[in-house]
Amino acid sequence: MNLIIFMFCAIVLLVGLILTVTPWLMPKTECFTVTVPHGARNEEPLRGLLRSYTCWMVAITALCVLAWPATLALGRIDVTTRSGEFVLTLLLFVTTFAPIIASFALMLSYRARVKAVKQERGWTAEHAAAAFVGTEDFPKPLSLAWNLLYLPLIGGLAAFTLSHYDQFPSQIPTNVGLAGNVTSSVPKSPLTVLFPTFFVAFMGAIFTLVHWGTIHSKKPVDPAAPVSSALAYATFARVQSILMVVGGLLISGLTAGLILASSLGAISMVYAAVITMVGTLVFVALVTIISLVMGQSGARLFPDTTATGMSRDDDEHWLLGTIYCNRNDPSIFVPKRFGIGWTSNIARWETWALVAGLVALCVLLIGLTGAMAS
Repeated sequence: MNLIIFMFCAIVLLVGLILTVTPWLMPKTECFTVTVPHGARNEEPLRGLLRSYTCWMVAITALCVLAWPATLALGRIDVTTRSGEFVLTLLLFVTTFAPIIASFALMLSYRARVKAVKQERGWTAEHAAAAFVGTEDFPKPLSLAWNLLYLPLIGGLAAFTLSHYDQFPSQIPTNVGLAGNVTSSVPKSPLTVLFPTFFVAFMGAIFTLVHWGTIHSKKPVDPAAPVSSALAYATFARVQSILMVVGGLLISGLTAGLILASSLGAISMVYAAVITMVGTLVFVALVTIISLVMGQSGARLFPDTTATGMSRDDDEHWLLGTIYCNRNDPSIFVPKRFGIGWTSNIARWETWALVAGLVALCVLLIGLTGAMAS
């Protein structure tokens, strides 16, 4: 029980840490999703806004982490009861989403302040600037062919599962309480025992789609520093593609393997869940460290640029600072303005086709889960 609580606290702490450092990882020409001149972020009042955001997020994250031992000490929650499990589930939900909601609210508040400063000081792009950089010798994302590694993983899981079908119990556990007791199970069938295989196939499809988006995303080039910015982004995309392939295979394979092991009785579901959480947290922590080093789109790889002014300004296409909508941009994926990675151009029909495909995959997985339970 104490180990599970510790893992929950680690999740809340890691989420809060990532959100706290996010504004500092953005390119130097962006401050709370607003385009600003080179160097403006290092001066007041923008520097003060960044510090203020950091202080607020540190305080909110600390409160959410401390809420766990405080609640358990004062409430003396009995996790063996349904009400006790409900309280802990509610606490996890609140403490995890509170930093996320607070971060978004603070970003919107400071975004408005940065926009006011920008208007007051008359920061505008002097002219539409563009730059072409030959990137043939730059690092490139991993080929999509690397995702074919999911096929032997899926085939191996399916072969192992079916060859050991007789060793599975008549009831397959599907859920366990915080006290370690099985709370639900389903009758054994080829469909129920193959669920880990379906899970890996689902995760493989998701990670492959994200990988494809990385390869075909818009490649930002700062006209004021074209070579260094293009090289930085190319390096960033290369590293992110490696993380997606390796992380996707490891996490999905580990999770599926532990589900199989718990179904066969080789390990309890509680320990399987804890090991899965530990593996995921270690991977997310590694990604966070790499993000701290590289920054969004590789912004921290070449921090000492001597560029000045604003070479372009596309703030009008960013709704609430996080939603990109530009009918004139053929790109489906673009780098985020607040966070690490990419987001979609909602003005493109291809974006909605991909969303429909993801929804269909989720419905299929939920349908399989429902068929298992029936």
